Amino acid sequence: MTSRSNKKPLVLTRVKELSPARCTKEVHVKVIAMECNAKDEGNVSNNATLLVGDDSGCVSLVLPKTTALQVHLGDILCLSGTQIVLKSNRIYLWGGKVERVGEFVLLFKESTNVSNITWVKDPNDPDVLMKLSPRRRAEKLSSVLLGRRNRRKNCLHVANRCK
Repeated sequence: MTSRSNKKPLVLTRVKELSPARCTKEVHVKVIAMECNAKDEGNVSNNATLLVGDDSGCVSLVLPKTTALQVHLGDILCLSGTQIVLKSNRIYLWGGKVERVGEFVLLFKESTNVSNITWVKDPNDPDVLMKLSPRRRAEKLSSVLLGRRNRRKNCLHVANRCK
């Protein structure tokens, strides 16, 4: 009788599919390492942050510094059992099993950084988080600033009328 392994093949998650809705589940991703701060002398933390990505986008990966020092730029990593963490309203990948499966042969898209997306509570349903993209953040900031200017103009205008 032959023994067969009953291992299920890993279902890989694309970087652009990462969201706070998956925070309770472990994900498996195949990514390429693009940046690493493990060798920075100013980084006194026991953890290091790597920018990793695939053809759909990139995300920040937090690993112990001892593990991150073994990862080189261009390494293709298969991350198994990695957790999605929402910290300061942003998404990070945290820990899991890291396996180097190759180097320099994986397309990646650096322009779409999932970790730069801010997640805020939906005003209509506080149990739901929604994306606040960098563009919408800039629009919101400019509208707030313009609103302040307009209020000041109105206040000055009213003050001048009252004199």
